[in-house]
Amino acid sequence: MLLKSVRKSLYFPILVLILIFLFPLFTSAKRDQLNVLLITIDTLRADYLGCYGNRVIETPFIDKLAREGVLFKRAFAHNVVTLPSHINILTGTYPLYHGVRDNSGFRLDEKVVVLSEILKGKNYRTAAFIGAFPLDDRFGLNQGFELYDDFYGDTSHVNEFAEVERSAEKVIFRAQDWIEKNKEELWFCWIHLYDPHYPYNPPQRFKDKYPQDYYAGEVAYTDSSVGHLIKFMKKSDIDKKTLIILTSDHGESLGAHLEKTHGIFAYNETLHIPLIFYQEQLFSRPKIIHHLARHIDIVPTVLDVLSINTPKHVQGVSLVPLIKNPQKWKEQDSYFESMTPTLTRNWAPLDGIISGNYKYIDLPLEELYNLELDFQEEKNLASTESLIVKKLNVKLERVKKSSSNPEMEKKKRVTEDPETMRKLRSLGYVSGSAQKPSKK
Repeated sequence: MLLKSVRKSLYFPILVLILIFLFPLFTSAKRDQLNVLLITIDTLRADYLGCYGNRVIETPFIDKLAREGVLFKRAFAHNVVTLPSHINILTGTYPLYHGVRDNSGFRLDEKVVVLSEILKGKNYRTAAFIGAFPLDDRFGLNQGFELYDDFYGDTSHVNEFAEVERSAEKVIFRAQDWIEKNKEELWFCWIHLYDPHYPYNPPQRFKDKYPQDYYAGEVAYTDSSVGHLIKFMKKSDIDKKTLIILTSDHGESLGAHLEKTHGIFAYNETLHIPLIFYQEQLFSRPKIIHHLARHIDIVPTVLDVLSINTPKHVQGVSLVPLIKNPQKWKEQDSYFESMTPTLTRNWAPLDGIISGNYKYIDLPLEELYNLELDFQEEKNLASTESLIVKKLNVKLERVKKSSSNPEMEKKKRVTEDPETMRKLRSLGYVSGSAQKPSKK
């Protein structure tokens, strides 16, 4: 008995050491067996979520993903309208590279590689479920998707938006059905929810809860719909083998800087976006990251997690090293633009760069903000910090030169047919910005 006890005492530490060395290998081996779920919520301001500091609007389900996953506090978009922003997300490239600068007049070229194409090449089933017309398959983002569900028409409701958008619960219902049918296979699913976009018209119970702010009602409603999806996945343990990414394409001004909705300026109300990664096996310890993250970093991060090589043309970088060791992270600069007014109103081009704590907007009247001290961009420092302005202008020009794609620059704009124009106009586009909210 004593001998057996001694043997056990010797074997136990050896077993512990074996497990310690094998565990990282086990984790790595499972990384290429993860599903990928990308949720993009249109027009969602980061500061309308509890996890980004809002204490009025109830968003418990998104907050729970953030609380149990990796939350990026300083994540930024590169465009402030739907189509180019989603292309940034799904290709890992700037609009300077893929060439799509607005919702109308552009098509994604087949030569530009989309995340769905990469994963389909690795034997993933692929599907997208789209909430509204700006991402209709005619604009080119259907590349690599076996199913591109943009059937948002609803003839049971007679109104001007019946042909151009559908509610979050309808999008998620169809996505859940597809996930259920493919749960035994590897899959990539993109879900696009459009509800926070103008016109703000949440279900009645959310109107009753937020009678003075229907936009808040839309955000709360969308969160509840995300909650239904997460519950469905947890019920079947699908979440345990799925990497979930949640973000928005851009925010909403709601009157800040004299902009009612979005599509004209590029202040943080529209450029600052939520970004959450969730996977309970990989990210077992929740983290809040305060370093800058970008839409173009999503694709390389997903591929890194899945142990898939990132194509050379991708302009973002993997955020996995940042998640592992923020102290050793070398922060990247972030390019942004708002080209709709240039293309539709012949205004001066608006672009800029976020570098460290500073944000520079290149216009005839230049703007410079210290985001650490002035995230709401109320004090323009351009006139007093000329050296910083000059330095950031040089950086901006360098990014524009290095990120451009001459082949896409040569492509001519598309003349939209009357049907496309009518549908985009009904959602507030084509005229230069999303429509101004009407009083309800």
